[in-house]
Amino acid sequence: MSPDHDHDHDHDDSTSDPTAPGEPSAGVSAESRVADPTGRQPIERVTDEGPGCLPGCMAAAVLSGILAFIACAFGTWVLYQKRSELALRTVRGTYLPLIEQSRLPPDEKQPTAQLLAEFGDKLQNRQVEDWQAAGVMQRLTRLPILEWGQIRAVEAFVDTDPADFADDASQQFDRLRHGVERGQLTAIDFRHILSPVTRADDTSDGTILIEPLETSAVQEVVQLARQAADRGGVADNPKGDVTIDTLVRRQIEAGMEQGSF
Repeated sequence: MSPDHDHDHDHDDSTSDPTAPGEPSAGVSAESRVADPTGRQPIERVTDEGPGCLPGCMAAAVLSGILAFIACAFGTWVLYQKRSELALRTVRGTYLPLIEQSRLPPDEKQPTAQLLAEFGDKLQNRQVEDWQAAGVMQRLTRLPILEWGQIRAVEAFVDTDPADFADDASQQFDRLRHGVERGQLTAIDFRHILSPVTRADDTSDGTILIEPLETSAVQEVVQLARQAADRGGVADNPKGDVTIDTLVRRQIEAGMEQGSF
């Protein structure tokens, strides 16, 4: 074979090699690679794309939180300025209608409704400051006004057939009322005590008695009443009775003079 033929063969091999030095590899453009200073291997250029949209997203989230906080604070301020108006709506729109439908005996229902109606008139005539309105309403919500009548009804059931109950069963209801007078028991305690004989009222946020009352359920109420009175440190045989209108009057007067607890 001639020398010229060998030379041509070598030239063809060098031009057909896809990985020859100085040439970019397959799939990599010349613009994305730079030459190695040694001349042996191309170096891939890394493009810096910056931080992207993350800082913007974080700033938007922070701004949204600030706006939500401002809106919440403004709403609280508005409600704070309208305490007398809210109290008037609660007294006339909630308390008075429910008291009229409650199980309170007439000698307690009428004076209680009258006291609340008079307080509502003072609110309407702007004779009550906001701090006074807030204080009275806070105190009234602690009183078991509606539950008071339910306790009276359960007590009457016990007195009708005392043979089915402990000798001191009726006394436990007296202890409950004195516990409220002393501030040891609240509406929450009464709702728990009455839970065996009540169910949710579909027409209001309160509860109604499950009638006819069952002896076993009333026995459980008596036991819960005993436990609550013991926990409140109420005497076993307190003297005298307590009426809900007396407590309502006291709390209205205390709220007007002292505000909230």
